[in-house]
Amino acid sequence: MKAREPWYRDGLRFACRPDCGRCCVDHGKFSRVYLADGDGARLAGLLGLSASEFAARFVVEEDGHAVLRSEGPACVFLDGTNCAVYDARPAQCRTFPFWPENLRSRQAWERLKSFCPGVDDGPEHDVVTIRALAVGPREDTDADVS
Repeated sequence: MKAREPWYRDGLRFACRPDCGRCCVDHGKFSRVYLADGDGARLAGLLGLSASEFAARFVVEEDGHAVLRSEGPACVFLDGTNCAVYDARPAQCRTFPFWPENLRSRQAWERLKSFCPGVDDGPEHDVVTIRALAVGPREDTDADVS
């Protein structure tokens, strides 16, 4: 049986704006930044810290997952509207907005426009790229994005 094509089969436009910062503030279910393998080392290197120093200052464990410490309504690395670690940002941030929960339906994708000006703007990402990003290190990867 042939798999049905996703609603985004013709691709989606998205352009991250590093000086926007709107995805870096608490949006309810978008409130934690989970760290994937390599994220901590990359961030530590950018910040000139050892891995252990970085972990002690910026990482906590929640439900068995390493997450960035949150001490307010915004990411600890949000500096005004700029991501201070943009070039080394965690995989979760690099794959936004191509997360399974945002790809479930056109309506879910459209809801992102309420805070993300990059949605439906910029270069087009093909379905192969979108699917590769959607399987990234997110806690809720059980969503069907096909």
